[in-house]
Amino acid sequence: MKACTPLFFPLKLISLLPMSILHGLADGLAWFAYYLLRYRKKVVFGNLQLAFPEWDRAQIQKTARSFYGHLADLLVESVKSTSLSEREMRQRMQLENPEIFERLKKEGKGVMLVWGHQTNFEWMATGLPLLIPQKVFAVFQPLRNACMGQKIVEIRERFALKLFPMDKTYPFMLNNPVKDAAYIFMADQSPQKKRIKYRTRFFGMDTPVHLGVENLSKKMDLSVVFIYAKRISRGHYSLKARLLTDRPQELPEHQITDTHVRWLEEEIREEPAHWLWSHRRWKHRTIENG
Repeated sequence: MKACTPLFFPLKLISLLPMSILHGLADGLAWFAYYLLRYRKKVVFGNLQLAFPEWDRAQIQKTARSFYGHLADLLVESVKSTSLSEREMRQRMQLENPEIFERLKKEGKGVMLVWGHQTNFEWMATGLPLLIPQKVFAVFQPLRNACMGQKIVEIRERFALKLFPMDKTYPFMLNNPVKDAAYIFMADQSPQKKRIKYRTRFFGMDTPVHLGVENLSKKMDLSVVFIYAKRISRGHYSLKARLLTDRPQELPEHQITDTHVRWLEEEIREEPAHWLWSHRRWKHRTIENG
């Protein structure tokens, strides 16, 4: 792992800067990415036009510029993760209603946590083990560069989050000795075209979605909890848990999936600029939706 040290050492030094200075750097990065680099600008504008067909060009441009500011904040805050203390993480990431998790813990229930790429989703995963009584696990897609991947894992696991490889999801969860664990799943990732098994309505489009949350929650009898995230101020976030079900096996097919996708859309519509518009979420939408 020593070969990665020269790459991460400068980031470590930058992370020691005060957050106010890092956010100042983010302002410059946002301007550069939007006006000069034009980073994935066609994707961002295209997604916004698909999601909000009623918006005029001025509204789309305004939201896009705000999104690039948010994206730059994500970048510098991710760098800050390498040196962020537990105390500071607790100050910057708060959970409004921990009693939901406390009750589920007392009942010995495992939990499926669902959220999207809204606000600082990286800090949410890293900091959540500090906020709830359950042991928290999350999927990790190994990188081709093993050294780089290990460094990223170390950063994400700083506050007791435990990662497991994506291709080992089912065997890991089914054999995990921690029966009342909490598992993080993202609600807005797009499945590969050959693996599409179900589509649901997302911003008015028939959108392919993963069924892992529904299938695993029913198979393992896990409660499903959706996490809303909101930026209180720059670098400070508030989380709110909403119980989708604690009896997943009793719900009709696809109700869990349809519900958590609908809740995510509601969350995005409240703060559109804070979702990850730079990923091609609708690349496999059905033809009749444009």
